[in-house]
Amino acid sequence: MVARACGCSKSTVSRAISGKGRISEELKTRILQYCEKSGYRTDVAKRFLQTLRTKNLLVLLPPDQELSEIPFFFNCIMGICEGAQKAGYSILLMTGGSSEVQELRTILEQKKADGVILLRVRVHDLVIEYLQDQELPFLVIGNSQKYSVQYVDNDTERACEALTIYLLQKNLSNMALIGGNREHIVTWKRLKGFQVGHAICNKKVNQNQIYLDCNTKDVVYEVTENILRGSADCIVCMDDRICYQVLEKLHKMNVVVGRDIEVASFYDSRFLRGYSDSITTLQFDEKSLGLMVCEKLISRIEKGIYESKMFTGYRIIPKNQAKR
Repeated sequence: MVARACGCSKSTVSRAISGKGRISEELKTRILQYCEKSGYRTDVAKRFLQTLRTKNLLVLLPPDQELSEIPFFFNCIMGICEGAQKAGYSILLMTGGSSEVQELRTILEQKKADGVILLRVRVHDLVIEYLQDQELPFLVIGNSQKYSVQYVDNDTERACEALTIYLLQKNLSNMALIGGNREHIVTWKRLKGFQVGHAICNKKVNQNQIYLDCNTKDVVYEVTENILRGSADCIVCMDDRICYQVLEKLHKMNVVVGRDIEVASFYDSRFLRGYSDSITTLQFDEKSLGLMVCEKLISRIEKGIYESKMFTGYRIIPKNQAKR
């Protein structure tokens, strides 16, 4: 069975398991990995595979300009580091960019990591496509319909749906939505939650008041002006960075949040700490999410357990309610 599955002779399998005789390291590793997964002579397979492990996990971060703006990634990394330390692993960090596939290939060819964690999923993700061709375990934060991969994810769509319903039940009728990069899967999940929330409340989404790719302060400022000209009664922001910039612009325009217009954010962080009395937000437990990601990846590396998980740790923080 093992010989047939690995495309080699029974004698080759015997040499791999016994450690005697000539056999390439690549084939030996493949045979013993199969043995471990199938339960055949797992004692021998585990002992050998443990000697090949670096006890390093590679965490791929988004580009510098995104990483510096969003506390979500920092909190996730704290959870990942905690999980790694408990299991005796170390963390390697790599920042993504235009050449991230080549840089990732270099690290993996040098066998510097036992597994990879991706902190962001794109609609067309070259890193995922590359890793799917490798035998190295990897896991992503944020699942995608296009890519069938192991993931751990916040229940982002359901959370955004719940917040949208909460706002619509306050008799808001013309809600605007400002979002970020349409190449990010999370952008489409937040949009879907916003749309489903409207459908559940039998409300129509004002398509003229949906703005995506608002990736700079200037664009957010311009969009905020357009929204006010469209007589919106609420501005929903997809993340904390956008929300903070919207609040800045409204202040410059002498528009009072809570009196002249409502503001809400699909993600809460320290950026919004000074506005807790005037806006409604979603709060997630990113550190627990990072810890879960790390535990799932290590379980896959050491035990061959392949399991995805949807993490439901979120809550709505209404305005006029102390958050911290």
